[in-house]
Amino acid sequence: MQRPGGNANIFANVLATRAEHSAAFAVSFSSGAMPKSSASSGANQSEALPVQVKTHRLLVVDDDAGFRESLCFLLKRKGYPAPLACAGGRESIKLLMEMPFDLVLLDLLLPDVSGLEVLGMLRQASLDVAVVVISGDSTIESAIGALRLGVDDYVRKPYVSEMLLHTIENVLRRRELEKSQRQLAAELERSERKYHFLVDASPDLIFMLDEQFNFSFVSKRVASQSGCGVDDLLRKPFLSIVHEEDLERTRYTLERVSQGACSTELRLIRRDETVCGHFEVSLIPVDSFPTNSFKGNGRRCGIYGVARDISVQKLNNDRLAFLAFHDALTGLPNRALYCDRLGLAIVQAKRNRMKVASMFVDLDRFKLANDTFGHQKGDELLKEAAGRLQNSLRETDTLARIGGDEFTILLPGLRTREDAACVADKLVSDMAKPFALAGIEVFLTASVGIAMYPDDGEDIETLLRHADLAMYHVKSRGKNGAGFFSSTMGEHTSRRLLFENEIRRGLESREFELHYQCQVDSITQKTVGLEALSRWQHPSKGLLSAGSFVPMVEEIGLMPALTYWVLQTACQDMQRWRDQGLDMPRMSVNISPCVLEQDDFHDRLLGILHEHSIPHEHIEIEITENVLVGDRQKVTDRLLRLSRERIRIAIDDFGTQYSSLGYLRYLPVNTLKIDQSFVREIERVDDTSPIIRAIVAIAAGLDLDVVAEGVETEVQAGFLRKLGCRKMQGFLYGQPLSVEKTEALLVPL
Repeated sequence: MQRPGGNANIFANVLATRAEHSAAFAVSFSSGAMPKSSASSGANQSEALPVQVKTHRLLVVDDDAGFRESLCFLLKRKGYPAPLACAGGRESIKLLMEMPFDLVLLDLLLPDVSGLEVLGMLRQASLDVAVVVISGDSTIESAIGALRLGVDDYVRKPYVSEMLLHTIENVLRRRELEKSQRQLAAELERSERKYHFLVDASPDLIFMLDEQFNFSFVSKRVASQSGCGVDDLLRKPFLSIVHEEDLERTRYTLERVSQGACSTELRLIRRDETVCGHFEVSLIPVDSFPTNSFKGNGRRCGIYGVARDISVQKLNNDRLAFLAFHDALTGLPNRALYCDRLGLAIVQAKRNRMKVASMFVDLDRFKLANDTFGHQKGDELLKEAAGRLQNSLRETDTLARIGGDEFTILLPGLRTREDAACVADKLVSDMAKPFALAGIEVFLTASVGIAMYPDDGEDIETLLRHADLAMYHVKSRGKNGAGFFSSTMGEHTSRRLLFENEIRRGLESREFELHYQCQVDSITQKTVGLEALSRWQHPSKGLLSAGSFVPMVEEIGLMPALTYWVLQTACQDMQRWRDQGLDMPRMSVNISPCVLEQDDFHDRLLGILHEHSIPHEHIEIEITENVLVGDRQKVTDRLLRLSRERIRIAIDDFGTQYSSLGYLRYLPVNTLKIDQSFVREIERVDDTSPIIRAIVAIAAGLDLDVVAEGVETEVQAGFLRKLGCRKMQGFLYGQPLSVEKTEALLVPL
């Protein structure tokens, strides 16, 4: 029945009653008295039970107050925390909704709603609580109804204390076991999800094999790499995705797994039999399988495998291994591999009484082409030259690049020196043919030095050194040729090295000086310009002209240092002349391609001019036509920057090299200088020189100044004047003079 006051009043009354009962129970328990109960026999039997502390939360639901008290007393004596108790079904539902309980001891015959209705509400609410029915309703229908509604056990009144306590403990123990199993299942599910995530997210290929080495598990990455589905791979042999050349090694490794973990490198293939990469495969025997892990003979039945893609690593390792013995640019053997092959050739030649030739090849004029066209085009030229050298050799010969534009060649199994001479002559001839670079013909030559085993040396280092000496001897005689080593070459090389060191010391010790050669207006005889020419006051050889040391300066990389010294010194002299009130003609300075291509040349030149307060228009830089056939846009941009600063630009030796008249249309050129080789022809050719006529006409048409170099006679000067070339430079108007003598020729302002 519904009691007045609703559920709130029911809940309040129950709590008040429970408090009163608890107080009364505490008083009676402290005085040693037992509460009376309709089930007192059960309580009496439990008095001697040991008290064990328990943590379960229990709820007793019964409309008999005496029964509730006796049952609560029994449970507390057994060690359970003081249970909550209520008399009605609605109050029990309210309590169960508000707080968690582990067990409800429920009577079916309740005054408001029946116990079966309470069970139905619990089931509908899906509350996680165990229920033991303790009821005086002895009908079989009630018991069946309660069991159908999910009660954990059914005890009839009057109960036997020991049996009831045993039932309660069994229910609670079963509940804890079920809870533990649910937690374990949930943890296992989480672990499975985590495992699958880790396996599928791993960059490695993870798989398991059965006793026949067939796949029993594969990760998704195995399937994607092989181009097959996961189901397609299961029960297929592991060997079905192994490259055929690696099958034997793989079989051997699989058989070894029974002895313990092992690994190997192999290639895996896709479904279309293409290689999907190089892998390092680790195989581990598995002792715990869902089925038996061992056969009767003790052989393990399961293998856990991990395949790591090492394709990039292997490619890098192979590349490093290749570069250890090969040149990165040309792919040719390097010095290490060459020496190894030379050593082997010496051993074979000694056994067979044959000869071996070791050649040292240097590409003449390569530095000029490299400075002119830039390093990228220079590399292309090197590769083309290497290919041409290779085509001139036998398959048994070895061509190696040992650095820069230097190569070595090994000719094994020769009978005579003439055999080596024939090969060298062919190399020189082939290298003299033009190369096509950036649409322009470029000419290189080769200087080849030859050392023979056993005539010129019997070990690797001696043969290399003597071939190098022979090559430098060829270069000293004019390059573009080949020559054998002789015992007199050591002295020549020593002199060359000494000269190189003297140049370095001379630059540091200020042994260099500037001489100036006048540029004269042949009609007014007035000096209109000066050209700065470097000279070397050698401690023992006296005054040396530029031609005797500039090639060496360029070769050893000191041209920038020499050029900036020339600019600095020339500007210092000009500043001094101006301070003395002398006329300051325009100054011409030769600029090498390797200096012009430096990124800071523009700023350094302007810095020197600013330091000495030299007007920009008083400086003219002379460049050769070689500069114009390199990186055209880069050269143009740099010359335009200089021109915008009012610095004049002259093309020296015009017409002698690779010039194209098209360049003159967009380059900021101010002056063309006629090379002295054309001027000398004036008196030797009956029809005079058509080239000079053309140069003067071009200069006039483009409104450019023109200066003739190397004028030595009046006949030459007269011819040039008739053509309209007034400005001249040469011995007819004066040799290069020291700064003091030049100063004496200058006129006051």
